[in-house]
Amino acid sequence: MHNMSVLTMSNIYILLLVSLVVSASRFVPLHGDRDKPCKSCSLPWQLAYSHDINGNAIEGWKYSLVSAVLSGARVRVVIGTSYSTEPDNVHVDGDHVFAQLLQHVSKGSWEWFQTDAYWWWVMVSTDGIMEMTRYNVGSHRHRGTNRVKRSIKWFVQLAGLLPKPLYSHQANGNGVQGSLHELVSSVKKGQDVRCVSDKRYSFPLQNVATTSQGVSGQSLDSISSSIHGNSIRFQSNAYWWFSMVTTRGSRDMSRWTVGIHQDRGHTNDTVAIEWFADGCWKEIFEHDANGKPLSGSRQTLTTAILSGHRVRFQLPHWNYYTAEADNLSVRNGHVTAQALKHVSKASPARFQDDVYWYWLMVSTTGTVRSTKYNVGEHRHRGDSTDKLKVKWFIDTRSWRQVLSNDPSGNVVSGGRTHLVQAVRTGTDVRCVQGDRKQGYSFKAQNLAVSPDGNHVAAQTLNHVSMQSAPNPNEMMIQPRAYWWFTIVSTKGRREMSRWTVGKHENRGKSSDKVGTKWFVNY
Repeated sequence: MHNMSVLTMSNIYILLLVSLVVSASRFVPLHGDRDKPCKSCSLPWQLAYSHDINGNAIEGWKYSLVSAVLSGARVRVVIGTSYSTEPDNVHVDGDHVFAQLLQHVSKGSWEWFQTDAYWWWVMVSTDGIMEMTRYNVGSHRHRGTNRVKRSIKWFVQLAGLLPKPLYSHQANGNGVQGSLHELVSSVKKGQDVRCVSDKRYSFPLQNVATTSQGVSGQSLDSISSSIHGNSIRFQSNAYWWFSMVTTRGSRDMSRWTVGIHQDRGHTNDTVAIEWFADGCWKEIFEHDANGKPLSGSRQTLTTAILSGHRVRFQLPHWNYYTAEADNLSVRNGHVTAQALKHVSKASPARFQDDVYWYWLMVSTTGTVRSTKYNVGEHRHRGDSTDKLKVKWFIDTRSWRQVLSNDPSGNVVSGGRTHLVQAVRTGTDVRCVQGDRKQGYSFKAQNLAVSPDGNHVAAQTLNHVSMQSAPNPNEMMIQPRAYWWFTIVSTKGRREMSRWTVGKHENRGKSSDKVGTKWFVNY
């Protein structure tokens, strides 16, 4: 396989993509509703490859997975039969695929947290080896690294029937394929953007914006790793590896020790990148700086949120800055999106030298609040409030409610078996609680099936403590902020673990009962 020409390998990858699409298309409804403008937006999560603990193929073909990764596909993994999550970034190295799974905090069982919480970061690969490294939440105390063998199923969701980069360029910024104008247009349309650099590393952009020369975006969910022989492993003395890429070919990289505010190097280089845009998004509401509707309706937005849809917001006056909400609060028919994936920048192409988290609370009243904390330290760098025009977008993929349980865990509608099956087949899951008066929606960042196979627990980490604002239709981040980690189960239990932002300080662990609606994206 290594001796094949690049052209031959490219042809093989195209054929593999076609086979994936043909297989997936068997599940696409012949007649879609208005939320499905095209068949590509109805493509299900598709099993690309599965292997045993030694990396031996069980189903599919590894190069189907490779071709999907290098075509900008989203990827999900199911480890064994009881754990599912979405990788934060994916490497293709030699004959294998390596994925970082970073959205997990230590648990004492499938449905509750450990008391002394640590990050549980995982590197899975198609050779069957799963590496785990652990660091305290809020400090640089290493809690150990080890490796085990696991069987894994790899699922992909393609961005189109025949995905190809909307735009690609060489490291010097010279265009190779596609249209830069179309990429800029896609950003302005609120579309999700993913990148593949040097034809071997796939990553999402957590925030994007237009520039005078094209597009700029940040990728923040990456922990330092290095190549060891035929594998990629986490580095010891780990650091966050933040990157900012532009369509000019520039890449700015800022590194910060995990758990403390220690600069590990700020450098830049150039890199060839293929830019992929997910067209399965549509604008649903736009309002002025005072919340007055300009197009669409706020009610349509809240209906979509309470029906499980993902949401992106855009600030046209900030160079069309666009990001996906990490969580969504509904208060009296108004929406506040919390967006946490942003690090301070000096320009559209460069991070600041002394970086801080730049968190946004964007409300349909037109109020946009920002809160700043040092990366790795509980130092508050200030807050600001603006009144801005905002555009809101929802994904147009199909979200189906498969289960609703009350606070006691009783089934209100649907069935737990449908949710268990969805988790085991790699499906994306979102949770919704409450209603238009007081509602909350979020992504299940990792999912665990109970040992008896009858229940599911969803862990969600991307939430910073918030409270009602002076305007009761808005939410704002609390002073002396803390991380609010939750595990919600189909038993009705909600486990909560709170840790001060930037330090290993326990702010309380508790549980209560809550009803939840579970939505899956088949």
